Amino acid sequence: MASIQVLMVTDMVTAQPDEMVAEVAARMSRNRIGAVLVVEGGRLRGLFSERDLMTRVVGEQRDPQTTRVGQVATATLVTIDVNAPLKSVLQVFRENKFRHLPVVDDGKPVGILSTRDFLEYLVEGFERFIDESKYKRDLAEGVDPYDHIGGSYGR
Repeated sequence: MASIQVLMVTDMVTAQPDEMVAEVAARMSRNRIGAVLVVEGGRLRGLFSERDLMTRVVGEQRDPQTTRVGQVATATLVTIDVNAPLKSVLQVFRENKFRHLPVVDDGKPVGILSTRDFLEYLVEGFERFIDESKYKRDLAEGVDPYDHIGGSYGR
């Protein structure tokens, strides 16, 4: 059974709790990501997302130049173990209604999984399954699915 390791992002962009929101938001923008793990001393302390930026900084009219990310990051986190089966990821996303899920190994952050990455993985797998099914069905019906590539093969 496939585990989260096959699709999580391991090249994590992280932030320290004492970094200013403006610095972290700029890093998120440069890396084209919607969330960073807030890590201190190798331990996960929170998650700072676009939603946190909008609700706890912009919405509360805080100055991103002087507000520390640790003050506005989501501190109470749901995490998932790196060896958890993929099926459990969908359940966690559905139950909690969030878009970014920290992945941990023995309590230490090792990656992050977004709903976008998860759905992309599922769609690619589903498309591959459909293509393979069609290929097998064509072969069973005596049709060469690749006949259009090289001609009629002597017909």
